[in-house]
Amino acid sequence: MPWIIFAAVIWLFILFFLRSQLGKFWSAGIWALIVGYCLNDIFVTNQFYSFQEILYPFQGLPIGYLIGLAGVGIIIINFLPEEKAWQLPYLILLSFLFTGVEFLAVEQGYILYLQWSLFYSFLYKLIALITIAWLSNLTVRRRKGYFFR
Repeated sequence: MPWIIFAAVIWLFILFFLRSQLGKFWSAGIWALIVGYCLNDIFVTNQFYSFQEILYPFQGLPIGYLIGLAGVGIIIINFLPEEKAWQLPYLILLSFLFTGVEFLAVEQGYILYLQWSLFYSFLYKLIALITIAWLSNLTVRRRKGYFFR
């Protein structure tokens, strides 16, 4: 049930605050879903960690978690700074933030570390976020307006 709540909170935030941007950033959600699924599938299959309290599983991953990842991708790319110099600090800050959220999930028993640590989790999140930002840069156009190219 916590994974369904995770997805609901993320998508409610998008619907209330980013609805007008959804059409522009939907491909970032697809990239986040693909990257998140592939990496989590590798780590869960090789028993580095496992998800607990899965209501609707898909190959050992909660469906709510995967749906939430798509929303997280949209949010991240929506707020990604346009200046290249600020993008890496932004992604590092988000990696710390998401690692903190994961720490809370581990403490509550929603994620079980088998051969994993918070440091590995931070690095994994940073690499995943950089990959999502790079892939999204291929598909998301960041034009300020029709007259300003």
